[in-house]
Amino acid sequence: MNLSRLILITGMVVITVSLILQTIIDEDEIIYPIIPLGISEISGFYSPASALVEISFTGSGSGNFSIISLETREVIYTGELSEKIVRVVLPNPGYYGFLINGSYSGTATIRPIAIGFPSDNWRVHLFSLSSLIFILSMTIWREKNDWKI
Repeated sequence: MNLSRLILITGMVVITVSLILQTIIDEDEIIYPIIPLGISEISGFYSPASALVEISFTGSGSGNFSIISLETREVIYTGELSEKIVRVVLPNPGYYGFLINGSYSGTATIRPIAIGFPSDNWRVHLFSLSSLIFILSMTIWREKNDWKI
């Protein structure tokens, strides 16, 4: 029974540390590079955490852009290139890219607004932590009472 307790406690510690690390990340700690657009077909960048970001474009020309996940090939956001600020949710940590359609040449500046887990990850973490706590308490109760009901 000691090995099963050790496994349950290790799982609880890992999940708790993961939750704590995601809550202490500050938006000022995440810095995205200025991304040149129009030079290559796809201009990529890395996001170390899921985030809500503001993207501003500076340059000349016209066209549309798409932000894609380079890992899953999923289109995250599509819009028209203009001088306005666009808010985009980067759902997971990973590599993303700007795909430019048109004759645009310029840069994109990314500024994080909110950093952290997506809500689905929070639910999974909290459910897993609750389940491990419940199972650990049941094993302790079972050993204490030795199944005497």
